[in-house]
Amino acid sequence: MSNELTFYDRQKLQYWLRTKQSLRVIARIIGKDHSVIIREIKRNGRDRFRYRADTAQILTDKRRHQKRKGKLDKNPELKDYVVKHLKDDWSPEEIAGRLKLCQGMLTVSHESIYNYVYEKSNKWEKLYYCLPQRRPKRRKQARRKHRKNLIPARVSIDARPETVNSRKRYGDWESDNLEFKRIVTKSAVSVQCERKSGLIRLHKVDSKKSPHDTLKALNETCESLPEDLFKTITFDNGIENYYHSELGVETYFCKPFASWQKGCVENANKLLRRYLPRATELDKLTDDDLYLIQEKLNNRPRKRFNYLTPNEIINDYLKVVH
Repeated sequence: MSNELTFYDRQKLQYWLRTKQSLRVIARIIGKDHSVIIREIKRNGRDRFRYRADTAQILTDKRRHQKRKGKLDKNPELKDYVVKHLKDDWSPEEIAGRLKLCQGMLTVSHESIYNYVYEKSNKWEKLYYCLPQRRPKRRKQARRKHRKNLIPARVSIDARPETVNSRKRYGDWESDNLEFKRIVTKSAVSVQCERKSGLIRLHKVDSKKSPHDTLKALNETCESLPEDLFKTITFDNGIENYYHSELGVETYFCKPFASWQKGCVENANKLLRRYLPRATELDKLTDDDLYLIQEKLNNRPRKRFNYLTPNEIINDYLKVVH
């Protein structure tokens, strides 16, 4: 005789508990041992007259879910690895992907990591603070509005070669300015991202809309790597890109209100917000501080590279070419 009650059993129990029949008689009617009925009432109802089948089923399902142990609960070493790298600012997908490259290590899916963060970790840990968006619940990304600006000698992204679009070569970049609250600072961070490797370069600019400051930052990026690593740069339509033609490389511009067309640098900005939120007092940060943030991202594994890092990708390329 099975000691497990189904929802139908609980519905019958609710009905017979309202009668004057003894628990032993009710147990025989339902086909269960009377001790099962006694335990069911104690765990899921205060007494025979306040017992409800639907409430009892919800409580039972909740306890059953809590008893299920996932892979992270069963393997402390794996859990320690995941928590350590979450606190080191890796995303669940990056952790799961990197585990696949580690021989001798158990693997776990990124969904299991998200489930552990939101459902099974201790509340005092607040591991969701370690996620890129630091949100207590997962939600869809909201749409963003973009301003339109006219640029002289502007070439539309429609004219960009297919080689650039398909990321088949190194040397194609995207650029953007990371802005902050006006009441905090007028400065900004000029961000450049190489499309094929994901390599990032950061430079502080005194004014977020200054074409001169942006041109200087772009030149510093060009000087930081070999010349053959700079073939094209893609911008949005911000006025800070006014002097794009002075860079000496082919330049292309996204369509108005479509900055998502340079998704590589937009994603880099999203990652940077963890270290540089909008309320950051940028004037207090030095170039060395920005460099540390830059290299933290360049040493972070990426899903599209089979969880290799941008620095690993670009160094392998330079070894072959040079």
